[in-house]
Amino acid sequence: MRKSVYSILLAFVLLILVSSAGTTAEAKEKPSSLANGEKSCLHLNDLTISKSSIGLRTSGASVTDAVFVADEKNGEFCQVKGAIHPVDPSAPDIQFQVNLPSEWNRKALQMGGGGFNGVLVTGLENNRYDPKDTPTPLARGFVTLGSDSGHAAKGNWDGSFAMNNEALANFAGDQIKKTHDTALAIINAYYHTQPEQMYFSGGSEGGREGLVAIQKWPNDYDRAVIFYPVYNWIAKAIQDNRNTQALLKNNGEGWISPEENSRVNEIVLQACDSLDGVEDRMISNTEGCADKSDQILQDLAQAGFSKAQLEVIKTFNSPMEFSFKLANNVTSIAGYSQLEGADIGSQFGTSPAPSSFSEHGAMAQFSDQVLRYMVAKDANLDAMSFNPNEWKKEIQTASKLLEPSKPNLSAFKALGGKVLLVHGTTDQIVTPYGSIDYYKQLEKKYGNKLDDFLQFYLIPGYGHGYGEFNMTADLLSELDSWVSTGEAPVNLVTADKESERTRPMCEFPSWPQYDGTGDTHSAENYSCVQP
Repeated sequence: MRKSVYSILLAFVLLILVSSAGTTAEAKEKPSSLANGEKSCLHLNDLTISKSSIGLRTSGASVTDAVFVADEKNGEFCQVKGAIHPVDPSAPDIQFQVNLPSEWNRKALQMGGGGFNGVLVTGLENNRYDPKDTPTPLARGFVTLGSDSGHAAKGNWDGSFAMNNEALANFAGDQIKKTHDTALAIINAYYHTQPEQMYFSGGSEGGREGLVAIQKWPNDYDRAVIFYPVYNWIAKAIQDNRNTQALLKNNGEGWISPEENSRVNEIVLQACDSLDGVEDRMISNTEGCADKSDQILQDLAQAGFSKAQLEVIKTFNSPMEFSFKLANNVTSIAGYSQLEGADIGSQFGTSPAPSSFSEHGAMAQFSDQVLRYMVAKDANLDAMSFNPNEWKKEIQTASKLLEPSKPNLSAFKALGGKVLLVHGTTDQIVTPYGSIDYYKQLEKKYGNKLDDFLQFYLIPGYGHGYGEFNMTADLLSELDSWVSTGEAPVNLVTADKESERTRPMCEFPSWPQYDGTGDTHSAENYSCVQP
């Protein structure tokens, strides 16, 4: 945590608040030390945190359960659960969890969620990208924390919670700050000091949350690992709706079955797999593959795909242009990377004429709920007739609330913040070209100085958390090293969680090319080359 007059004063205020009888820590004697971790942990039961300790409006927070745990995976720690109470009595609480290790490294890690959230992020597990057998962040000494973002999920892709304005604002980002500040109060009550560094880590929706955190509250965060962020949340929902309408047009004449989708994937591989020097069912030279898109479409036509199906494929892989500006002057969103190797079959659903919500593709379900509950605020909206030009004002309002698309990280940079941004070339849910577009905007603003605080890695064969190459890398340690040595990460290597393969992690826009000799599964036989 950065040393500033503000943080010192905040620490002093929090110490008073959590130790004053009748204010934040009722009827329990404060332990004099942490020699007895269990006693110190139990002391946190019934702890209340005043609303003045939280930087955004709430009705305060309370601990509902504090238990001392000792297990083989995470070691000894105090597990604290509780709730942050809303201003609007009809809004749900934000459920949170903070884990306080006995062997603390003076750092804290806030972990993001996924999808529409609604499930408590416990902080007890590894990040998805952590290598096999790597100790969890908690076992490594990090205080870990997370929340459910302020509502309980009723099922996959249920956006109905957003009809409550405070619940939507919490989901959009307020819960990040509220959880952060509540956790600081609990950390201070337990250790009698604050973290020296605060990390954020998340992917997909959690990646969006990471960008919200460092853009809106740069004083609160020192380091961030951000995977495939859905920073263009509203734009994506509109684009996915466009794609769905095209897919189901004319009773689904352009619909693509699972078998046909597999043929698309194979034809793309035949055209592009060898462009990186080795045939391994991964396309590393995606720019070279993009140059072959016309040839691939011709090959698909020759393989029997209809004109309507080819139009669907073109639509999914094309950017969407808007006739008006979204937040931060955004006027377009990039298409998917199916023609560079992404398997987007989950987006086609199970029927050319869906008769139920579950028969739609994953992103059709996502877009339906976003447009229905976060844009139109109308539970009866017919998403299949949605026209963005008829909802301009509502779209712009929702975009401003939900999209951290601002290419300005100057405050975070000035305070010494560091970011590792990662996306996979075959992401089937969040197009990698979105992260590429955002990175190019940052590059335009910061030029060569961008490398001083942010590195962007595009991983071939990696999808939305899994893929042909299921990447792993110890990125928390890399961030630590960047800070302690002052030297940015170099020559990083990623390992496939499902096999013995390794590859160099190449900073965008470079990509890993096989050198022509040696084991094709070993990173040492690849070089990062420029397009």
